[in-house]
Amino acid sequence: DISVSLGPDGELRYPSFPENRRGKIQGVGEFQCYDKHMLSSLKQHAESSGNTLWGQSGPHDAPNYNHWPHTNNFFKDSGGSWETPYGDFFLSWYSGQLIDHGDRILSLASQVFGDSAVTISGKVPLVHSWYKTRSHSAELTAGFYNADRRNGYTAIARMFAANSATLVLPGMDLSDAHQPSEALSSPESVISQIRAACFEHGVSLSGENTSVSGIPDNFSRIKENLKNDQWSLDTFNYCRMGAYFFSPEHWPKFTEFFRGLELPEKDIDDLPDNEQKLSFVGAAQSEKTLLVPA
Repeated sequence: DISVSLGPDGELRYPSFPENRRGKIQGVGEFQCYDKHMLSSLKQHAESSGNTLWGQSGPHDAPNYNHWPHTNNFFKDSGGSWETPYGDFFLSWYSGQLIDHGDRILSLASQVFGDSAVTISGKVPLVHSWYKTRSHSAELTAGFYNADRRNGYTAIARMFAANSATLVLPGMDLSDAHQPSEALSSPESVISQIRAACFEHGVSLSGENTSVSGIPDNFSRIKENLKNDQWSLDTFNYCRMGAYFFSPEHWPKFTEFFRGLELPEKDIDDLPDNEQKLSFVGAAQSEKTLLVPA
């Protein structure tokens, strides 16, 4: 598997928000459309749409990085500019630029590795802050036109499908219960929406964890996501194997989590000569198989 970097932290998104300040609720972020190339593209798009005044700049009434959605008018739930004809014009162009960027990168990777047996993949971020608002402001500034009565992840999944690429989605350990209520966040809803879009368009989906916190509920969420029969994960990668991973606080919880998974059973003919079978009873009380050195 070859993972292709598509943007900040390897993810398909605009750098719309800075690193989350510890203990602080993440703001809505800012639209990234003010360099000469984006402004030139916006101007051309406005002229072709017959609204030249709309191509002079980004939204004048959008808040700043660490502001909340209601700070300015653009993202307001009632009467916000995001649901006006201008808002639709701008957000369609803004998200379209991101999707075109991802398509160019993945299509190049497909051309390079198309004749080989490797699988290419790209990561899509789990932008879950302010999901419970109508505008989904943090997703909009990141480049995903996902708002009330509009599914912004369908076009993303369609683009991945066109390039036969696996979509990598972090956040499989996150639950709504552990999010600050003021952030109106819902990682579980974003995951369900992206998984449904991938299922609809036949896109292979790979999951990752976001943090190594040691919270027991995090492992429970991963298990729930792994056993979802409707929108199953093809692979799951447990990330961030640093010092804390092997600490006395985390390692026992991880081993308990791993032993509770339903592992695929290998046939004895598939075992190397220097390995032997080790069976144990997992969470579902059925016999599982691990490989251990002889």
